[in-house]
Amino acid sequence: MMKKHLAVLAATAVLGVTSAFAANPFSDVTPQDWAYQTVAQLAAQGVVNGYPDGTFQGQHNITRYEMAQMVAKALVRQDRVDAEQNAIINRLANEFSAELNNLGVRVATLENKVGNFKFTGDARLRFIGHEKTTTSLDVVEKDKEDKSGKEKVLTEKMMKKSMFDYRGRVQFAATVNDNTKAVIRLVGSKEFGAAGNPKTTIDRIYVQHNFGKYLTATAGRHDLTVGAGLTYDDVFEGATAMVGKDALNASVSYGYAPALGYNAVFGGTKDVPGTSNREVSFFAKDQKDNAQLAVFQVNGMIGKAVKVGGFYTKVNGVKAIDAVTAINGIALDADSMKQAEKLTKKSLDFYGVNASVKLGHNLMVDGEFAKYVDLKHSNAWTAGIAYGAYDMKKAGTWMLKAQYVNLDVMAPVFSSTYMTPYNQNYKTWSVLGKYAIAKNVGLAAYSTIGAKDKAGNDVADFYRAELNYKF
Repeated sequence: MMKKHLAVLAATAVLGVTSAFAANPFSDVTPQDWAYQTVAQLAAQGVVNGYPDGTFQGQHNITRYEMAQMVAKALVRQDRVDAEQNAIINRLANEFSAELNNLGVRVATLENKVGNFKFTGDARLRFIGHEKTTTSLDVVEKDKEDKSGKEKVLTEKMMKKSMFDYRGRVQFAATVNDNTKAVIRLVGSKEFGAAGNPKTTIDRIYVQHNFGKYLTATAGRHDLTVGAGLTYDDVFEGATAMVGKDALNASVSYGYAPALGYNAVFGGTKDVPGTSNREVSFFAKDQKDNAQLAVFQVNGMIGKAVKVGGFYTKVNGVKAIDAVTAINGIALDADSMKQAEKLTKKSLDFYGVNASVKLGHNLMVDGEFAKYVDLKHSNAWTAGIAYGAYDMKKAGTWMLKAQYVNLDVMAPVFSSTYMTPYNQNYKTWSVLGKYAIAKNVGLAAYSTIGAKDKAGNDVADFYRAELNYKF
């Protein structure tokens, strides 16, 4: 707490008060007092008030409630101060948001008045590793063409057993009007010790508009979570319209998913030790070659403890034959092509359902299932149980979670919420722990346990630890 005299001096600086001499209304503030002129000016403008007995009591500590009163009055004057003072008012409004709400001043609506621009961000230090070195096989296109067209071949590379990296993100949000905002996010990342400077890029840029209380539209490069995140939780380039609230809502998204692709694993055997995986992206350089997604989702609450949802994703531009070819890693020969001819007319549409249930104040179970409409061996499902009440804003809060993931050879999983290192031909138990070591500073650790491919072959376990900061 600061003394009232100091607080009013700070208020003078923030408000830019420069009025001439004003009469002093407080009996305990004399002309000889070092804060006399400041107190008089702010009292004349109604920024500070005294007590019913006519005293100011500047020697006492100012309360949060009294400071919030000053901030509320400062918000009214924000159009008469410079940018630096405006930024200070904005930070004070965030700090005293609870007290301002009690005063009937809604900070959520005042953000538009205290400046149409703000930024937030986060930083992460991360360690990731595998139980042993693994081999990655990438599907690429060969320049040479033959009768069957461009031939797909495999390139092999050794994946590092462990790696340290860092990442920083800053998001800038500009309020266009009461219902519209524009957002840009800049991200930079780099492995410790690697050559060159951090790789920086703009990874989010979109506009969001509210059409009344129940309809929101977002267009541009924004985040999209399909279902509860088992199949896709990543960037999306296109448009999303959502209607409803938490109790019941529906959404439609149309556009492109840059993270659409496969990462299938093949476990080691006695004859072939080690782990290999095959990566292929369906996101091509040319827009005409990319899959277009139309995602339809419905989510709702049953009572206060049960959340359910379902989705259907229609995929245009990529057929089932393309996926089968990619996952096998090579172009199919003539005989295989004949056997796979029926797939040329099949789609890559996929659907899913999910649910989560709160069993107590800190206990929750969840699960999700997804599958391709036209492909066999494409089941993907997960179930988990979590205990704790982790909140990165509250130091000392924590959470522990156990999860089981089972992904078929052709599972429709591309960029999952569940931190699976591989997306197809994979099953594993995993454990996750989170702890807020200080306000806005969180520590997280994750590890798979007994990972295998669908044939029961061993797969190198994966582990990850990270320290996250938010500002």
